[in-house]
Amino acid sequence: MKVLWLDEYERRARLVPGMLALLPIVLLLVVLGWRQLPVVSSLVSFLSLAGGPVLLADIVRRLGRKEEKLLWAMWEGPPTTRWLRLREPSDNAVRRDRWRRAVASVSGETLLSLRSERSNPAKADQTIETATEDIRRRTRDRARFALLFSENCAYGFNRNLYAVRWVGRGVSLVCALALSTNVARQEALSGDNGLTPPNIIGLAVLLALVGIWFWPSEARVRDAADRYASELMQAAVALELEADPPQSATASDVSA
Repeated sequence: MKVLWLDEYERRARLVPGMLALLPIVLLLVVLGWRQLPVVSSLVSFLSLAGGPVLLADIVRRLGRKEEKLLWAMWEGPPTTRWLRLREPSDNAVRRDRWRRAVASVSGETLLSLRSERSNPAKADQTIETATEDIRRRTRDRARFALLFSENCAYGFNRNLYAVRWVGRGVSLVCALALSTNVARQEALSGDNGLTPPNIIGLAVLLALVGIWFWPSEARVRDAADRYASELMQAAVALELEADPPQSATASDVSA
């Protein structure tokens, strides 16, 4: 059975970041030996059957979308919008023009000229966003656009992982402190050495997780967003070519 009513994108891009953020709790329960307690097992089973993964994925999605708005404000728009603007410099103007023609042709939206963009940048961006939204709707066939789907999952994962980074850091740190407190309490109450192999390994892993949560970064999210945007533009070109394939060269064209 698949993970409780979630599709592949939701599992890869939303559920996994959420589960990674909560992983320290599971590790703490295992080290303390509470995972096998009937009440803990019953609670985990109940949450799974009651839609816990769905709720977790939805919370991560909301956090990710909120973070995305902040990132787009910092970047002055999503990659597709920035790349299709005429009023911004481009590292490859020929490719930009090719992408603009494809997006306009497939979506049916007329993208504004440079003069119109400068006089009304808000409308220009809205036109680009409307056109690219249409491209996304036309490329939802995961089998046909497998690479695009893979890049979309990668972007969603990196964005959501970045959005829950503070949750992951906080949970990891709290669990590490809880385990340390339990070790000290065990030594104080019984006089036994609390630094048993499971406790040492648990503390090491929890502290490592605190450090690992500094790995998600804006740069990684931006790189994933750029890769997805590039693949989306290539998909638009492919759709345009399917609708209007280029004519093969004639003999006169070749000789010329």
